[in-house]
Amino acid sequence: MITYILGILLVIGFYLLGEAVQVVLLPWLPGSMIGMVLLFVVFVIFGERLVRWVKEGAELFISYLPLFFVPVTVGVLQYEHLVSWFGLSFFALLFISSLFVMMFVAIMMDRKAGGSSCG
Repeated sequence: MITYILGILLVIGFYLLGEAVQVVLLPWLPGSMIGMVLLFVVFVIFGERLVRWVKEGAELFISYLPLFFVPVTVGVLQYEHLVSWFGLSFFALLFISSLFVMMFVAIMMDRKAGGSSCG
C-alpha cells in the first residue's frame, strides 16, 4: 500500500516540478512533458530501484485510465458540430499516429524480449 502512495506521489512530484520549470524557464513547452523527461532522466540514473517504486503506482493509474476518457467522449458527443471535416481529419491523424506509436513500442519490446514472442 505504501509503495502505491510513494509511486503516485513521485509521479505527481515530477509533474509539479515540470510545471515549475515551465513557468520559470520554458514557457513554450508543456510542464507535464518537462516533468516526464525529468522523471525519465532520474530513471536512467537510478535504474531499477526507483522503477520498482513507481511501477505499482503506475499500474494503479493504468487500471483507472478508461475513466479519464469518459469526459472526453461525452464532450465530443455534446459538441458534434465541431466534428466537421477538420475534426474528422484530426481524429484520423490521431488514430494513425497512435498506430505508429503502438507498432514502435511493440517492436522495441519484442527486441528487448529477444524476439521470441512473435513467431
